[in-house]
Amino acid sequence: MEYLDVLDEQGNPTGEIETREIIHRKGLIHSEVAGIIYTENGKILLQKRNRNKKTYAGSWSVTGGHTLVGENKEEAIIREIKEEINLDVKSKDIEEIITYYSERINDKIINNKFITIFLIKILKEDINKIIIQKDELEEIKFITVNDLERLIAKEENGYKFPQKMELVVEKLKNLKQISEKIQK
Repeated sequence: MEYLDVLDEQGNPTGEIETREIIHRKGLIHSEVAGIIYTENGKILLQKRNRNKKTYAGSWSVTGGHTLVGENKEEAIIREIKEEINLDVKSKDIEEIITYYSERINDKIINNKFITIFLIKILKEDINKIIIQKDELEEIKFITVNDLERLIAKEENGYKFPQKMELVVEKLKNLKQISEKIQK
């Protein structure tokens, strides 16, 4: 059972702790993280959620989840990456892009949260170390930044991305341009 810190309207812990189920049933504010994992050659990892998940079953998305009691956001994304795809990432490979407030009601869940999006760079050799957790995921794939941009623009069924992904796409395009200039 996951326990989460309840947050106030500014994103600060209130001192209350509740289970994930109660937080979603009551619509209490909490913290979530999303990690956009990308490779040195600019490919982005997407993962297909297990069809037995309570929310977004079978959807393609990015790595992420809830920030547990006492965790900071960076610790949460590092843990989620380890749990979902068995990679050990380091703080130096993580860049926080944005934190924002989001309210959504879906799948009978009231999801009031502060969500933080991170960019996480992995090396080519890390790809071979990926082992998906079958309870969480069915498969992974790598796509280009342009493919990601098209999927976000289309809001295609079967794909579920955090809001504000256009900031991530812009950042990834800038990183790719810088890398291409260095290689020339």
